Amino acid sequence: MRLIGTVLAAGALLTAVGTASAQDTFRLPFPYVFSGPAIEFGERVWNNGVLPAVEHVNKKGGIRGKKLEFYKVDTRFPETAQWIAEFRRLCEDKNVPVVMGVGATKSFLAIYEDTKRCGVTVFNPSSGGHWPQPDFAGWMFRYQPMPDDVLPILYDKSKKAFNIKTVSLSYTLDDEATAYNMRAARKILEEKGIKVVGETTFKTRETNFAAQVAAQRALNPDAIIMIHQPYDAGTFLLQLRERGINQQIVTDVIIGGADYWKLSQGKAKGSVGYAVYAATDDRPLVQDWVKTWRERTGKTKEAPDAFETAYYDAVLILAHVLNNAKGMGREDIRDAFAAVRELETISGKITWTRPGDVVRSEPILVKLGDDGLLERWNP
Repeated sequence: MRLIGTVLAAGALLTAVGTASAQDTFRLPFPYVFSGPAIEFGERVWNNGVLPAVEHVNKKGGIRGKKLEFYKVDTRFPETAQWIAEFRRLCEDKNVPVVMGVGATKSFLAIYEDTKRCGVTVFNPSSGGHWPQPDFAGWMFRYQPMPDDVLPILYDKSKKAFNIKTVSLSYTLDDEATAYNMRAARKILEEKGIKVVGETTFKTRETNFAAQVAAQRALNPDAIIMIHQPYDAGTFLLQLRERGINQQIVTDVIIGGADYWKLSQGKAKGSVGYAVYAATDDRPLVQDWVKTWRERTGKTKEAPDAFETAYYDAVLILAHVLNNAKGMGREDIRDAFAAVRELETISGKITWTRPGDVVRSEPILVKLGDDGLLERWNP
């Protein structure tokens, strides 16, 4: 079994002075959130996830003997029109063999038709929303765990651990991922015999939740199911706790976003959900990454969030795929993704058999501990 950290390489050595020529560089676009309300999130993923992974890959030989390099492309989230235009340019450029990045499910869905039309592999480590299309355009690959797979397990364990009989729901109205995931949550809660007593909603980046807090107090459930982007969830949770609402919080993949912890001012401690990794995982692959992140950021007590981790891991996965592909043609790269079987990663063993969602050997349930640490949760 190959470890991700062992990245295969072939070809000539890089220049001795360390400055690669164009012929010695494998340059790829990296579309992500580099403007708008989530710009800090995008820059953090870039600086603390993508760049250290690129350094690691290049130390191991790069991509077929060439240094890997990404350049930024803005997805303009939450708007999509300009991002679609940017993607069409990338798609038509035959010198672009693969596109990695993209981000939110909304941005990913926006390029579905164009991906199918032009035929280029798009690898998206962020998208975690329920997928409404009949397929993945024949070229789209995702990395996040999916709610339909993990929520049944999470809700079962939460029900037993916290004696949950009733829940209220909270989700963001104008975000495709949260809206789709909430639909899945409702269905699964019903199947598990957990009664939904009501819901509260709001739009992305709202700041005053007095009405929603009052509604949650009136509902008085055993637990609150939160499905938002991390920054919205953190802000809302802080206001709930400040007004004395202390019910157990059950989230989804948002638990892994650093903004959830930071904007809650630490009140998110004890929340449960699922993530791409747990910082308490003692595998060397995980602990080496945590050590790298701490050295890079100077934060010795904290650990990387799930989105920084997703992109660090994904760059290593991409390097594995590119170095094992038959060639650098677009179809070669798509086929190499679809050939991944039980690959050992920071996120456990992963498999693709076709374009679409990754399959993991087991779900990773987590609980937020001190300093926002993602702790493995298996009650």
